[in-house]
Amino acid sequence: MLNLQSTFGGVDTVLSKLAQGYILPESNIANFVAPVVDVSTRAGRVLRFGKEQFAIGDYRRAYGSNIPAVQSRFDTTPFNLNQEVLAWELPIETLEDATDGPAKVDLRIIETRNTMQRLLQSYEATVADAVSTLGIYEAPLGYANWTAFQAANAVQAGGGDWADANADPIKDINRLSRLVANQIGVRPNSLLLGEAVFDALVSSPRIRDNIKYTSADSINVDVLARYFNLSRGVRVAEGRKLDLTTGALSPIFPENAALLFYCPGNPDSGIMPTGSVTMSTPAFAYTYQLSGTPFATPEYAIKERRVIRAEFTIERSIELVGLGQTGLVGSAALVRDILA
Repeated sequence: MLNLQSTFGGVDTVLSKLAQGYILPESNIANFVAPVVDVSTRAGRVLRFGKEQFAIGDYRRAYGSNIPAVQSRFDTTPFNLNQEVLAWELPIETLEDATDGPAKVDLRIIETRNTMQRLLQSYEATVADAVSTLGIYEAPLGYANWTAFQAANAVQAGGGDWADANADPIKDINRLSRLVANQIGVRPNSLLLGEAVFDALVSSPRIRDNIKYTSADSINVDVLARYFNLSRGVRVAEGRKLDLTTGALSPIFPENAALLFYCPGNPDSGIMPTGSVTMSTPAFAYTYQLSGTPFATPEYAIKERRVIRAEFTIERSIELVGLGQTGLVGSAALVRDILA
């Protein structure tokens, strides 16, 4: 069988393994929000099941009577992976100086890591933009600001906004959790926080007072996860993106936002075994990634410029799969500008 990757220059196994093993620091949010699932094709269809598994039925029967059968309702939506390609280039003279000097630095490895950091950082922004868009959520799950959330949930939620000394964030989290559970039948187990929101929670008088008898630890993401009873954990979006026009760095995820969602599996690796992923599981999002990517082409020389070049390819897309009552996202709740 024709190997298309070999036809177009082949694969550098050493650089490819280095690329596939590269991960961002713990501040990454893409794998936390949308774990990677390998897919074998660049396009296909996603199965989305209905809520029949939550229906209560009476399965008792008289001898000789008909036996009821389960028939799930489902529909499909298409997915298409996006191809991203980035190359590094090194002047031959620079390579010679690096390898012949006393330090013997392998610039190929350094540039491979730099390239992968750029590709992964770009996807961080892609995921952050996708999940911070209010229009994707069911009506009771997306709020533009604290005022809108408070107006809709004044009776059930607690106190002022999370920067207020009288705020009771656990009541707000519990309220949002119930709203999500009403959509998908499962309470959220994960929380993504903007930096300003995390800073407000760390200094929250209510949280400090509530944990002082149970923990001597300072408030961090692990303490918050236990406090909010989120088994998969809490992640703070610390990533930055560069505005090429102004030169300013700004947060990838809105710093005043909080995203509460459900996702199965362990957040540490950010990779879901393909066989364990079923669209009947009400997960929030997955990253569909083509098997074998990222991969690197073998290095080649561009004689006209006397440089060595290697190209890195990854094909992936974020797919929001946890739908609610009307077909919008029901497996997560987003409050932007939660600090009034």
